[in-house]
Amino acid sequence: MKKTLLAIFTTLILIGVACTEKKDAEVTETSDAFSLDSAKIAIANSNKTYGECFASKDSVSFLNHYTKDACLFVSNMPRLCGPQAINGFFNGSVAMGIGAIDLVTEELIGDEKGLTEIGNYQLKDIKGNTIDKGKFIVVWKQEDGKWKMYRDIFNSDNSPAPSK
Repeated sequence: MKKTLLAIFTTLILIGVACTEKKDAEVTETSDAFSLDSAKIAIANSNKTYGECFASKDSVSFLNHYTKDACLFVSNMPRLCGPQAINGFFNGSVAMGIGAIDLVTEELIGDEKGLTEIGNYQLKDIKGNTIDKGKFIVVWKQEDGKWKMYRDIFNSDNSPAPSK
């Protein structure tokens, strides 16, 4: 009887240890799948090439920074959703003489399901002169294995023009 109880007890302990080890292994696999540091690097690289799209007037690369269902929220305009609307915004910006945008991330939070970036920007003309400064919030999500902008809102730090 004692041997039977000892065998049952030992078996239960081994099962418990095996289950615990498997659970720990699953946690490790999940945490290895997403790295906020890797996401920060990907976002920084995306922000750099995003700003360069204006100088090269490359609307295709610009659109590739956004998800297919992205929306852009620009001050004093209705929301711009989808590739056609976002492309129109880009072409209008280039036509106005915007030559570059420098984006600086101040905060990035989230997980593998989505990221929220908070930062500031400097908008430059084609000669490199700063023509606007402001702040932004971007919601990022993965599409086709890459972090892309899903929601993008920004506004200027400049005072609004006086009404006439």
